[in-house]
Amino acid sequence: MALSEHEQRLLDEMERGLYQSEADVMQTASGSRRRVNYRSLVLGIILALVGIGVLVGGVAAQQLWLGLIGFAAMLGGVLLMFTPGAADSAEPSARPTGKSGGSHKERTPRESFSERMERRWDERMEGDR
Repeated sequence: MALSEHEQRLLDEMERGLYQSEADVMQTASGSRRRVNYRSLVLGIILALVGIGVLVGGVAAQQLWLGLIGFAAMLGGVLLMFTPGAADSAEPSARPTGKSGGSHKERTPRESFSERMERRWDERMEGDR
């Protein structure tokens, strides 16, 4: 079924907005890749396990304050595991991007998932016309 000109313009506008927001998300996600800080990971796991133990001990002793301390320790351990350290957060911005100008395929030698899906969609749409 053919679309009217107005519907086609709206669809194109929605598509552009989707691709732009997807590109922003992918850029943010690709910039967050970093090496694992094993020290904070191990310390976070240990702190979370100690927090669970203190929480269970506080519940068993029916001491609310002890349970709250255990919960806070457990939460702190989980945050320590997943929060990047000072050295980790400076690393991605120090990396040169090397993405200036040129077509989209010239920028990346290997297509990402979203680029492959976009290319497939474009091929399907060209085949229908």
